[in-house]
Amino acid sequence: MKWLYSTWWKWLSVVLLTYVIAGSFFVPLGPGVTQVLPLSFYPDSVYTFHIRTCHSHFTSPKAGKIQLWFKNRTKYYSAVSMQVVNDNELVAQFALASAQQDKFNPSNLDVVVNDDLDGTFALRDAVTLVKSAMVDSSFTSMATETEPEVKSNHHQLICFPYREILYETIRNTFFHVPMWFVMTMLVFASFIGSIRYLINGDWKQDLLAEQSVAVALLFGTCGYLTGLLWAKYTWYIGVSWSDVIRKLLLEDIKMAAALIAMFFYIAYLVLRNSMEDMQQRRKISAVYNIFAFVIFILCVFVLPRLTDSMHPGNGGNPAFSKYDLDSTLRLFFYPAVIGWILLGFWILSVLMRLQFIALKKKS
Repeated sequence: MKWLYSTWWKWLSVVLLTYVIAGSFFVPLGPGVTQVLPLSFYPDSVYTFHIRTCHSHFTSPKAGKIQLWFKNRTKYYSAVSMQVVNDNELVAQFALASAQQDKFNPSNLDVVVNDDLDGTFALRDAVTLVKSAMVDSSFTSMATETEPEVKSNHHQLICFPYREILYETIRNTFFHVPMWFVMTMLVFASFIGSIRYLINGDWKQDLLAEQSVAVALLFGTCGYLTGLLWAKYTWYIGVSWSDVIRKLLLEDIKMAAALIAMFFYIAYLVLRNSMEDMQQRRKISAVYNIFAFVIFILCVFVLPRLTDSMHPGNGGNPAFSKYDLDSTLRLFFYPAVIGWILLGFWILSVLMRLQFIALKKKS
């Protein structure tokens, strides 16, 4: 266990977490469409739409040609006209005839924008076509289907991806997700420590198992609290905290299963302190810890994949890496995971030292 007391990886943890925290505050969010007005329109009329965006650069010389389309399913339709108001606002006119309205099924249209600097970004289901019961054959402004031609769909900026629902809270990725990585690594270390104790009878391995669980519960609690905050301000905006907790436990199997796994480890610490005989405490606790690790894997990694969950990668949702991560986010996410894991083992090393000092004083 000498590696626990060397210093290089502790300094690496400080550097990585400083880099991640600074990036989480100062790297801007990427371009995205925030609002399209009006929200609905009727056929046989030319409508003027005001498209508001964030962190776009329409007036920049590097933006090149600004393009805008109305998208229905896989088909793109050109605007009648489009004008740049400022960096974050466009005005576009669009019209379609009632004679072609049956082609629009469903009736929702996405608004898609592209330029050379910001790449391609869109607002899904931005406007709704209210279909007419009558067909006016005299209206000649037909929606024109087109094939988009762009230089690049990816932005040329250093920024975090703009994701609907998540918005600025995507920065919580560097705090919420790594907490569970840290907990998993620590309970795995505890699991190995218990096995080695049962094989070799080395009391230091039992102490490592106990302290690893204590630190794992600390990070598990942080992961749970950051998850509650994230859910409140993305999935359950305007809902009371009591309802948020109830909904998560009843409707999201991953949150409920993670809480069950944490209770098993709380029970592990309670079990240890309930026995007076040291040898009996260590052996029974080691056996229980192995059983608790199996339950942890089932609750956190297996059970959520067997049923519906709002978390990415579960219940038919797209996997986290496919849906949220882009090249810029990866530059901070992976260092965050490594940095938080190193911090977890740093805390573990401090607790081990304190335990050795306490045992030395007793002897």
